[in-house]
Amino acid sequence: MKISVVLQPSNAEMGEIIKNLLSSQTPFYNNVWLISAFANAQVIQRITPNILDAKERGANINIVVGFDVKSTSAEALKRINSLGVNSVLVHNARAGHTFHPKIYLFEAAGEKAEVFVGSSNLTDGGLYTNYEASTSITFEFPVDDKEYDQFFSSIEIYLKPKGTTVQPLTQELIDILVKRGEVPTEKEIRKIQAKILKPKKKANIPKSPFGVEKIKRPPTLRKSLKRRSTSTTGTSTKIKPVQVSGIPDLGELLWQKPNLPASDVQRQSGNVTGGLRLTKAGWKVSGNPIDQTVYFRNDVFGHLVWSVWKERPYSEKAESNFDVYLLGKSYGIYQLMISHKPGGEAGQHNYTTILHWGDSAETIRQLNLVGKTFKLYAPPNGQAEPFIIEVT
Repeated sequence: MKISVVLQPSNAEMGEIIKNLLSSQTPFYNNVWLISAFANAQVIQRITPNILDAKERGANINIVVGFDVKSTSAEALKRINSLGVNSVLVHNARAGHTFHPKIYLFEAAGEKAEVFVGSSNLTDGGLYTNYEASTSITFEFPVDDKEYDQFFSSIEIYLKPKGTTVQPLTQELIDILVKRGEVPTEKEIRKIQAKILKPKKKANIPKSPFGVEKIKRPPTLRKSLKRRSTSTTGTSTKIKPVQVSGIPDLGELLWQKPNLPASDVQRQSGNVTGGLRLTKAGWKVSGNPIDQTVYFRNDVFGHLVWSVWKERPYSEKAESNFDVYLLGKSYGIYQLMISHKPGGEAGQHNYTTILHWGDSAETIRQLNLVGKTFKLYAPPNGQAEPFIIEVT
């Protein structure tokens, strides 16, 4: 058994440690527990490819998260829920009893186990930029079998929590917590933090005696799949399709738009919009017409990481991978942007949200999809992405 200390940011970043262990081939950690008091969407997005890779290789992944003091976002919970792993929320409804542990355990049956117990939450700060400390323990099997069994038993109450303070993470539960005001959005959390950090403008307040230390920022959120190439002149090129017998397993049909207008498929005269407008289009959920001002932003793409796109008028953007099938042929996977303007007025045919064609724009234009039907499907069951686009 080996014990050491991880000091962030001095000698390591917990985020990179977690990603590396999830992706490890030798040994393969077939049982994983990620226990955190709080979570935000950005860090879940950073480790999503590693989680899905480990899951695909047969790993049993467990995520246990709290949401006290409004420090876990709705987007983070939606993204965790989309992973299709064992995930639960822990919360004591009586005030003053915050769920606050941070434990990361990676077990390779019969070989070894790595565990980290410390202060790092599943947030960008906790795994990258905050000053954090974690005790790291390595157990080698079979030499450390007895010690590991004792250690595992001692923390099992957090690894496998039980009782009325524990609920499986579901979309229904997330909706309840949002309606109760117990789980804020990422935007609301940023506003709260900005208000706390904003210096008070009062006379005779002394200047802070503390200095600033430069700390490396978290890595840029990598695109899990590369964008399609463009020509050296900067203009988009048409992508050659691949004939397919059918599209892959589909998730839920989230929306469709028949009789596509020229403005949605790059064919109108004058300046093109560059994207497809996500309107009401007669779509219903549970027999009720959707409210397109919130349906796409909150229900369809709410689990994505949203950031400010434009300040005036205010609009947001997010990105995700889309597997594109046009007229019976596969055009590959694109990373496309979705933008949302909350202040936009949306009637039956207007919109507040748009799916930007990006690198697929020229292909869309040349195919002339006017009058066709656009269908948007959720990712295949058990996957966080890609969404699937089909135009027929």
